[in-house]
Amino acid sequence: MKPVSTLSLVAILLILTWMFWKKNDESKALNQFVKLDNDEAKTGMLPRVSASWIDEINKKYESKEYDRYDNLHFAFSEKLCNQVYSEYKYWEKGESHYEFLSKLHDTQKMYFAIINFEGQTNNGGVYQFLFNQPENAIVALEAMKKVKLIRLSEDYEVVLNEFFGRFETIEELRSKFQNNSLDWDKKWDSFVDGYKEIPQAKVIEGYFYDKEYSKEFHSKMAQFVIDNQNELMRIE
Repeated sequence: MKPVSTLSLVAILLILTWMFWKKNDESKALNQFVKLDNDEAKTGMLPRVSASWIDEINKKYESKEYDRYDNLHFAFSEKLCNQVYSEYKYWEKGESHYEFLSKLHDTQKMYFAIINFEGQTNNGGVYQFLFNQPENAIVALEAMKKVKLIRLSEDYEVVLNEFFGRFETIEELRSKFQNNSLDWDKKWDSFVDGYKEIPQAKVIEGYFYDKEYSKEFHSKMAQFVIDNQNELMRIE
């Protein structure tokens, strides 16, 4: 049997250390959740758009039959959300997603939360959204209610009860994390390890991908943008 060199041992130790760190980091329960702060002076990071662009997309989609993959909602989200991410690049600044989102004002926070919920859920289900973006978990519920996504907000509130534990109000839910909660740490560890069941997530996934529900979701999201243009864009 060939002796193991010192260099090989170091490499093995580094790999084991990295695996331990990664596992430890993934299982660490997040207790920083994006919060609405009612700060009317906060300007957020409003993308600049031209009045002609608004006119152009309105004309394009007002007479066009609904297309679940090409509609006003996606035109808005690409410009008002995705473009902000690609221009700011918080990851290159050493910021966390939570820190970036906290710089936005309330309307943007809610809009970004639902756009992220949609993208993550379409890609891998509600579980993926909660796993990848727990910082958005609570504000997403507030956003769904604001946008009047009634069915989704009711089902998602059940999801959060299954995920975080029983709560009656958003304020009560947030109070769970004001102090380090061993109970929440255990719930998160169980969730990361795949042991925690969230049955209501399947209920949402049972209709979220349907064309008819997509039409309702997209139309309400587009209307939310129209109703809150000044908080989501700077028209020049």
